[in-house]
Amino acid sequence: MPKRKGYIIEQIADIDNLRAADKMAQAGGKAKRNRFIRRHNARAEEDLKELQRMILEEDWPEVTYSKLIVHNDNGKDRDIARQNFFPWKILQHAIIRVIGLDIYRNIIADSFACVPGKGLHYGVKRLKKMLRKNPEYKFFWKADYKKYYQSIPHDVLKTNLERKFKDRRFIRLMEITILSYTPEQDILDSLEYERNRTEKRFANRSKYQPASR
Repeated sequence: MPKRKGYIIEQIADIDNLRAADKMAQAGGKAKRNRFIRRHNARAEEDLKELQRMILEEDWPEVTYSKLIVHNDNGKDRDIARQNFFPWKILQHAIIRVIGLDIYRNIIADSFACVPGKGLHYGVKRLKKMLRKNPEYKFFWKADYKKYYQSIPHDVLKTNLERKFKDRRFIRLMEITILSYTPEQDILDSLEYERNRTEKRFANRSKYQPASR
C-alpha cells in the first residue's frame, strides 16, 4: 500500500497558496462584474487571513448551496450546486492546488473532462488513434451518465480520500466542503424531469406518424 500523504491542512492554509487560489477563483470575464467579488477585492488580504484562520481553527460559517441551471451549446441543462465566493470558492481552489496532482495520478489515462491538458480535443485524438490501431472497430458508443458526480456515494469518496491522505483535519475539511452536500432530491427531481420530457417527445412524435395503408 502506498504511503499516505500528511500535513495537508498547513499547505492549504499557507497564505501564498490562498493568494494564488484567490486569483484562480476570479479567472474569467464574468468575475469582474460580480458584486461579491468586487466587495472581496476591496479587502482581499483581510479576507484571506480570515480564511487562513478558519482553516487552522476549523471554524466555519454555515454551509449553504444555491442551484444554478446552465444551458450548454448542445441544448442540455446542467444543474450546478454552487457556494459563495468567499470563503468557499477560494477554499476549493486552495484545496485543488495542494492535492490536484495526487488526485489526477489516480484516475485512468482516458479521463479527459476537467483534467488539465486533457480536454475534448485530446480525447478526440486518443479516439482516432485507437480506431487507426484497431481498424476492425467501425463504431464507438458515446454515453452520458445522468447526475454522475452528484450520485457518487459519499462514503465511498471518503474512504478513498482516507486511503490517500492521513491528515484527519483535512478529511474533516473535505466533509465540510464537499460531503456536506446532499443531492438525493435533486437527482430524483432531475430524473422525473427527464422522464416527463421523454414521454412528451414521444407523444408529439406519434402525432406525425403516417396513416397505415
